[in-house]
Amino acid sequence: MMPDRALDESAIANAITKTAIDLARFREEPIQKRAPILDLVFLLPSRQEKADFEGLRLHSFDKTSQTLRIECAVPEKMVASTHAERFVVAVIMDAIDAATEFFSEQRILFDAAGHLALAEALGVREQYAIN
Repeated sequence: MMPDRALDESAIANAITKTAIDLARFREEPIQKRAPILDLVFLLPSRQEKADFEGLRLHSFDKTSQTLRIECAVPEKMVASTHAERFVVAVIMDAIDAATEFFSEQRILFDAAGHLALAEALGVREQYAIN
């Protein structure tokens, strides 16, 4: 969710796009084709609009499609951060943990290990300063 077009080329928008493209490379993996589905929405801050919460929150669950929507309020400091990609992957992993708890409470089978393995396969490289 991008409230300001000026964010289109921001580090966080690029990181989200890159991660989505990387996940698309695994679209044939069985884990990506079965329910329940985890839908993660990143809410980017702007001068006009920002989320009224911090971190993650469960937004909704559609029983028919078995889709859980989780929202992430992106902190302003992440918009231009060199760590944006690692942040995106960390949020994905946190969302998987939250989904695991939600689906467990609902008594719905959820392959948390498979989802975590997929997130880990994204292979975000550590960035080190060169002295």
